[in-house]
Amino acid sequence: MGALFGRKRKRGEDKPQQKMTSKDKAVLDLKRQKIKMKNYKTKINSTLEREMRMAKKLIKEKKKKKALLVLKKKKYLEKLVVQTDNALLNIEKLVDSIEYASVQKQIYDAMKAGNECLNQINSEVSVEEVEKLMEDTEEAIAYQEEVSNLLAGNLTNDDVTDVNKELEILEKEDAEFRALQMEVDLPQAPTDRIKPPDVVLDEKKTNFSSESKKKAIVVQ
Repeated sequence: MGALFGRKRKRGEDKPQQKMTSKDKAVLDLKRQKIKMKNYKTKINSTLEREMRMAKKLIKEKKKKKALLVLKKKKYLEKLVVQTDNALLNIEKLVDSIEYASVQKQIYDAMKAGNECLNQINSEVSVEEVEKLMEDTEEAIAYQEEVSNLLAGNLTNDDVTDVNKELEILEKEDAEFRALQMEVDLPQAPTDRIKPPDVVLDEKKTNFSSESKKKAIVVQ
């Protein structure tokens, strides 16, 4: 299983490093030199400060000759600082030039690949094939227009009249169909006779009315 899937990388193990190109190596070497030059400049500046303090001390002690020697040494160191600054500037310019040249190389490679792709596409579709396709398309359009013109020219006034009458017939049939559809959708009126409700007379009221009639007959 380990041989098939490989050994898992433990924590702390370094990842596989990418292959360093000649450009990367040159830039790395220049940056290392730049760091060394800056450290050297820092050391010279520290020596200059010490030499300046020494010269002031000797002048106070009236040791003019020794003070003059110290100042000469200081002047020499100042020239070294200027040379170091120039070297640092040249290193920075060189690094920038390499980086810019690398970008230009990438742009060139991209343009070259794009040009090759374009040439491949153009080789698949020749100019003659495109011209033939355009001619065939124009001929097909012209043929269609010709057919349309012929059809339009063959219709006489009578034909146009018949077409209009046929349209009116279709419209009339559609209107009749819609009206019939509306009649079908309307609810129908009930046909059964309505039965009157049964009347239930109160028994007391019935008895009272019969007795009233009897009294009326006696009075007469």
